[in-house]
Amino acid sequence: MKILGYSERGIINSLLFNIGGDKELMDEFIGLIKIPEIEKLKDSAKDYTVLLEQSFSRFGDADLVVIIHYEKPEDNKVLFIEGKVKTSNSSWNIQSQFKKYIEFKGDEKKIKPKNYWSNLFSQLYLKKLLIENWDKVKNIESFVVKSDYVGERKIGTNKVVLAALEIIRCDKKNAYFVGLIPTRQKEFDKFHNKVDFEMSFLLWETVHDFCRKKEKLKDVLEIFKYNDRQIY
Repeated sequence: MKILGYSERGIINSLLFNIGGDKELMDEFIGLIKIPEIEKLKDSAKDYTVLLEQSFSRFGDADLVVIIHYEKPEDNKVLFIEGKVKTSNSSWNIQSQFKKYIEFKGDEKKIKPKNYWSNLFSQLYLKKLLIENWDKVKNIESFVVKSDYVGERKIGTNKVVLAALEIIRCDKKNAYFVGLIPTRQKEFDKFHNKVDFEMSFLLWETVHDFCRKKEKLKDVLEIFKYNDRQIY
């Protein structure tokens, strides 16, 4: 049986399901992101928990959340990974996406376009806001963040969302925010803008090359082919 998936979520799902319980392969995939604090501990990761397409209510959905477990729970790391692609009728550009994001950070009361919170940087900023503030409340169901920039953001009472929050709970210094982007390496090398929060990037080009080298991930290559160069 052949299973095909559409766009970034189709490939992310295929990638993670094909990696399955292969910890060494998961180690290698996470290593592609090149986060120094995680690379230092790459040989001591004990296990992984993966959340796919997880909702965080008014803080937005996450394409992929990876929790890296270590011997000491306080060392656990959480990666929020947001994927973007280049479709047949649009050209995703990291420079223009950053410009759209930062324009409204300088004037928080400025009215934002409807698609503003689907911007890569805006989406990951909301996850950062969630992590930074959750220890300030005793009752997570009453969790709310308000500002001119983000408006009012609540976590709500959905039991699955609340369960996910408990799974990812960590010290804010152990949370990382990753853009999985369609930018080619040559273009990415020209991106020197300073994002106003700590952020990492992984290129689809790099993921594709990784899959080509792994026999276990040959089905993921079929998803890249099926999407007919509409990923990067």
